[in-house]
Amino acid sequence: MTSVNSFDASTPDAAGGWPGQAALVPMAMVAPAAAEDPVPSEVSGVIELYATQLAKVAFPEIDAGSLRRQADELRAEARSVARAREALDAALASFAARRVALGETAARAVAYARIYSQAHPDRAALATAIAALSETKPVAVAAATGTATGKRRGRPPRRSAELFDTSDEPSPAEELVPRADEPATDAASR
Repeated sequence: MTSVNSFDASTPDAAGGWPGQAALVPMAMVAPAAAEDPVPSEVSGVIELYATQLAKVAFPEIDAGSLRRQADELRAEARSVARAREALDAALASFAARRVALGETAARAVAYARIYSQAHPDRAALATAIAALSETKPVAVAAATGTATGKRRGRPPRRSAELFDTSDEPSPAEELVPRADEPATDAASR
């Protein structure tokens, strides 16, 4: 019996047609995502060995059928994991969108409260509370506007050495130029 993994259309049996040939198809045609098969290639080799050369041999709880069943169970679990990851990704995207929407609504609420406070100057406590809210931006609003809170990332800005030079010694270029209060011969002798 030839397994699905070892199908080769160039063999004489496959070209001439043999019974059951239509049932066996190359793996690439059965599952386009065969490269993502969770069953390791080494284990597939063991399954292949038990399906071909050891087809009539059975050890305690180990034969071609048991190996195939476990491989199928692993593939089913992998599909379940993929569905769960897709659901998690969708839930995280929904969570992030709702968080941004809440931050935008909160920012709009503060703007309305600020306008109300300006219309009612007698409510000083309200103005103080709104000022405290205005000083700190909600994280979702900061993320949505692109202003990140926290430490600045990246390379520090470049600083010119001449601007921050605090030494009292003259630079080599200054040594060659004579000062107005010194004779010209002293500058060359330095």
